Amino acid sequence: MNNHIILTAGILFITTMAAGSVESADMASIRAEEYASIRRAFCPPPPDQPAPGAAGTPTDIYIEPTQIFDNLYFVGDRTTSSWALTTPDGIFLLDAGFHGNVEGTIVAGMMKLGLDPATIKYVIVSHGHNDHFGGAKYLQDTFGPKIVLSEADWTHMVTWPQRGSPAPYPTRDVVVHDGDEISLGGTTVRMVVTPGHTPGTLSPIFPVQDGEHTHYVGYWGGDGAGYLPPDEMQTYMNSADRFASLDPRVDVELSNHAVADGLTLKLPLLKDRKPGDPHPFVSGNAAFREWVGVLKSCAGEFLVQKQDQ
Repeated sequence: MNNHIILTAGILFITTMAAGSVESADMASIRAEEYASIRRAFCPPPPDQPAPGAAGTPTDIYIEPTQIFDNLYFVGDRTTSSWALTTPDGIFLLDAGFHGNVEGTIVAGMMKLGLDPATIKYVIVSHGHNDHFGGAKYLQDTFGPKIVLSEADWTHMVTWPQRGSPAPYPTRDVVVHDGDEISLGGTTVRMVVTPGHTPGTLSPIFPVQDGEHTHYVGYWGGDGAGYLPPDEMQTYMNSADRFASLDPRVDVELSNHAVADGLTLKLPLLKDRKPGDPHPFVSGNAAFREWVGVLKSCAGEFLVQKQDQ
């Protein structure tokens, strides 16, 4: 094994790869760009650059609906991610996107993949911002799934001033707390409350299948912290530390924004994957913890800035 050192955006990463492995070299490069993407989106910018997010929404937001694992499908777009976790007894949908995108992106994407949106049993909303709960009311009224948020974010959702296209609120439904589990069709999703981005952000942990191999996803539910007051930035950082070390089985990092988890970088490798090739979305627990650390570091840099003001 060789240790390859990658320097990107001022952070040093050491990636272990098998000598002569093209796939590992590709993944090392992708990981470097994934971290650089996080820093561009969520860390303080250099003085001569616009603030994170100031560049606006990409004009081409479409991402092809894609099966990522045997039981996990991407059905979002470049602005906000949604994921369908399938079981024999129905579907968990993670995040409901914007109100204006739910039919054309989530529902249409599921149908294109052969998934019936009428079999959605739970919509797990990571936090109470309208780019993630926006489609929940439509799904609730149309297909009847249970809508899941933390106690704090059921309240935050209806008191936080919506940005962009306003969304109707779903009827209050399932309230979960840290450590609660929801099981469906032999799949159990563990609810982890990671306050910071919002008071009750949910970051679920759940299993996915790749043939005979079971992997565990750590789904970070709230990426940005730059807009928070200093005490909530510290809360965000504390949540990141806890989430990173909570379950040593976690070896897949996912988020509710493609800019945060390298989605568009990994999809081409998944498309070209051959039997025996490593799965491009499986990074290992050490890399998962490193990834959470990058997100934490952005909050830390903003905190230093605010403390210096």
